[in-house]
Amino acid sequence: MFMKSKFTEALILLGRARTVIFAALLISFARSANASPIEVDLGPPHTITSQTPSSSFGELNGTRLSGQTMSIDFSFSNNEFVRLFSITSFTFDAFIKLQTNASSFLGFLGGTGYLVDAQGNAIPGFGITGSASGSDGSMALGLFPLLKDEDGTPNRDLPRPFDFYGIHYDLSFPDVNNPSIHIIEGEFTLISDARGVFGIGPGIPRNIVPDSGSTLFLLGTGVVFTIGLRAWRV
Repeated sequence: MFMKSKFTEALILLGRARTVIFAALLISFARSANASPIEVDLGPPHTITSQTPSSSFGELNGTRLSGQTMSIDFSFSNNEFVRLFSITSFTFDAFIKLQTNASSFLGFLGGTGYLVDAQGNAIPGFGITGSASGSDGSMALGLFPLLKDEDGTPNRDLPRPFDFYGIHYDLSFPDVNNPSIHIIEGEFTLISDARGVFGIGPGIPRNIVPDSGSTLFLLGTGVVFTIGLRAWRV
């Protein structure tokens, strides 16, 4: 009787575990399925760079700012991918800017995000983000996948090089209490510092390692944010 009781209890626990796992998978699938897909252009492949051209998108046009949350999935056109090398700066930033039809400060765009691999799975990370807002009615969110916390601590537990094929964001919009204000344009950019370059594949090196004595990757004087943002917080 004792053995039978223990066996029955084990079956019950196993069934509960399967239920929990199935529920978690179902939630994950539903979250991905409900995300708005957006395809962006990273520019030409075979490129080693510290910043991609700004890619405009209109899938969020008309969205009002009423305190809602929204999930979006960015993919890259022409089957391209991004490779983060050993040399890539820890401040590498996946940056989105949303322009509204307002002409004043609206509050901050919040949210989290993660990089996506070739199979559509999340690449482990911490989803550190920083928010910005401009006096021209713009809002922005930067995802820093190579940072461990909001103090800027590098995430050295994430081995490089590695490739990613998309980015998932869970956005949180401010409530401006004005139904006439809405998004009129979106922009997407990948940014690193001038010496901490990354690659747009295919046709790029397997890895690039830091070399303090080399000037090969002095690609400029640094990344300059020119979108006129009034405030930035990390």
